Amino acid sequence: MKSRGSVFQSPWLAYGFRPFFLLAAIYGPLALIPWVGALLQQFTLPMAMMPLAWHGHEMLFGFASAALAGFLLTSIPSWADVRPLEGKALAVLVSLWLLGRLAFWLSASLPQTLVAMVNIAFPLSLLFWAAPALLSDKGRRHLSIGLTLLAFVVVQVLFYLSWLWPELTWLSPLVLLNTAVNVLLVLIALTASRIVRVVAMAAKKELGEVGPPRLTPAREYLAIAVLILYVVADMLAPGHPVTGWIALAAAAAQADRLSEWPWGKAMGKLYMLLLTTAYLWMVVGLVLVGVSALVDSLPGYAGRHALSAGAAGTAILAVFCIAGLRHTGRTLSLPKIIWPALIALFLAVALRTLVPIWWPEVYLLAGVGLPFVLWLITYALYLFGYARFLVSARADGLAG
Repeated sequence: MKSRGSVFQSPWLAYGFRPFFLLAAIYGPLALIPWVGALLQQFTLPMAMMPLAWHGHEMLFGFASAALAGFLLTSIPSWADVRPLEGKALAVLVSLWLLGRLAFWLSASLPQTLVAMVNIAFPLSLLFWAAPALLSDKGRRHLSIGLTLLAFVVVQVLFYLSWLWPELTWLSPLVLLNTAVNVLLVLIALTASRIVRVVAMAAKKELGEVGPPRLTPAREYLAIAVLILYVVADMLAPGHPVTGWIALAAAAAQADRLSEWPWGKAMGKLYMLLLTTAYLWMVVGLVLVGVSALVDSLPGYAGRHALSAGAAGTAILAVFCIAGLRHTGRTLSLPKIIWPALIALFLAVALRTLVPIWWPEVYLLAGVGLPFVLWLITYALYLFGYARFLVSARADGLAG
């Protein structure tokens, strides 16, 4: 008979990306079911808040938060040269995330303060683990990542305050959810330099080219700085013309930065295409948000799904795919099944973004139902290609 401790020695708990990538991929489509069911008037899950706020919370502080945890638990040990979270400690963190999901699904029958406390325990625990590593001598050069994580946690706390005690803040839950998306965009922009340099080198090596990609630090810093300015403006004055101009400036800065990425044959490599598609959605989303603030012909929500499901969603899939190979001891050759996954995700975002604006008469079918099916297909394909990697030992026999 196996000992009780053997459960915690499973490869699934050997590194942070393993449980959180797997759970996030499963939960991403699952969390949409109550929202889609309500929109299609098929069923309604009892909720302690407006369905739109519930939906946004679970996609950001449930799905995306798990993906973020998997990324940080994997990256920070190599950045700061610290021991990764594994075994029982990792299982505790996973349990906190699962308890948060259970609490929100049962939020209508639980004390609301308890629901908030259970949910905030997970990101606070992650922050508590990450802070010492990122404040160390080796980790300090990545402190901007830690500050972004702190901002994401603060926004989540403000969301609960606006839900439980709205008189304490002038920020609405919807504004705070948009702010959480925007903070994730900053995280994408910060990590893009690190990831693109690695995968671009891999792409050039595969193509027989030499030399690192030429990325200008000043252009990267400008893109990040303008994006941070947009985050603040969109939180304090969403829909204001000044915010619109800042959004357009942020889009231009991201497009300028994107122009330095290795185009041409390198984009034939799926890992480069995934990252580039995520960044292109960021540019598109910022343009739509900016224009919607300056003209009356576009609704205020224009571009929001391009930023959330598009930029953040595609970046999450890219990290799932790249880290899922590199950190399981496999070569950076993505399974062919990710090609249809990327196509399905692209179509889902395009429909979710464009149908409500230009074809509202088919909104429920083409703007809700079909994107949900495509989103489900995306992560079903990912799980089919990667689940076995995440739950089995490394291919090279190393630990982790």
